[in-house]
Amino acid sequence: MKRSAGYSRVNQPQNRGRTAVSQARLALFVMINIAQMWILSATVEAALAHEFNHLVPLVIASGVCWLIALSMFLWWKPVRIRRS
Repeated sequence: MKRSAGYSRVNQPQNRGRTAVSQARLALFVMINIAQMWILSATVEAALAHEFNHLVPLVIASGVCWLIALSMFLWWKPVRIRRS
């Protein structure tokens, strides 16, 4: 049975770990997006009800979610494989 180039049994646990990190990042992105959609709907509802005192905390919460998602996208990456 032929193996593809670069694949060996030694790298298999590392590939599983990278897959797990990628799946965890995706799950966190989905949860943050759902939270932001909920915040957006609450913001629209508050604005339509002329409850403007609720808008500032909702905008801040949305900004925090955006910053978390941005940091996950830019910095939360698996460690590269070091070859010696």
